[in-house]
Amino acid sequence: MEIIDILENMDFFNGVSQHSKEELASICIPRMLKKNEVLFSEGDPGNFLYILATGSIRIYKSGDSGRETVIKIIKPGELFAEVVLFETDIYPVSATAMKTSSIYGIQKKRFHSLLDAKDFRNDFMLTLMRKQRYLTKKLHDITASDAEERFLGFLTEYYGRKNEYRIYISKKDIASAIGTAPETLSRLLKKMRRDGKIEVDGNVIRILKNRV
Repeated sequence: MEIIDILENMDFFNGVSQHSKEELASICIPRMLKKNEVLFSEGDPGNFLYILATGSIRIYKSGDSGRETVIKIIKPGELFAEVVLFETDIYPVSATAMKTSSIYGIQKKRFHSLLDAKDFRNDFMLTLMRKQRYLTKKLHDITASDAEERFLGFLTEYYGRKNEYRIYISKKDIASAIGTAPETLSRLLKKMRRDGKIEVDGNVIRILKNRV
C-alpha cells in the first residue's frame, strides 16, 4: 500500500487537507524491519517519528532488573514515537518489530515544518490528547481490573471485538501488556478453559461466554 493511501485511512488525518497529506507523504522514508529487529532503543537520539504500514511493533521500557514492560503494541496505520517532537531529544522507550514490518520514517525537523499549517497542527494535538487518555485508561485498567478483564480487553483493543482470535503475539508480550507474568497468564488461560469461557486451538482463541 502506498503511503498516501495509508494516510488517507488514518484516523489521525481525518479532516486534514489533501495538500497537507501529500506534503507529509513526500517526506516519508520507507523501511523494512525483520522480525525481532530493533528500530530504536531507550536513550537513543530521537530524530524520527514513524508510521507503521504492515506488521507489528512492540513499544516497551526496560527496568533495572532487565524485565521489559510493554507500553503498547502498534498496529498498521498508527503513528508512533511522536513524543520526540516536543518533550525530549531521546526516545524514552524502545521499539522492536514483532514480525516482518514495513514502516515509514519522518524526520523530526521536516515534520516540524508541517506544524506551521493550522489544520495539521490542530489534528496532531488532538491525537496527542487521545494517546494521553489511552495511557491513563491503561494505567487505570491495570490497577483496577483483574487479569481476566485485562486479557479480554487487550484482545479487543488489538484485534477488535470478535469471538475468535488468531494470536501471533508471544505470551510474554501479552503478559507484559496486561501487567502480569507469563506464568500467571498461562494459569489464567487454563482456568478460563476449565470454566468454559474460552477454547484454545493452537494459536486460535475462541471466546465462549462472559465477554467483558
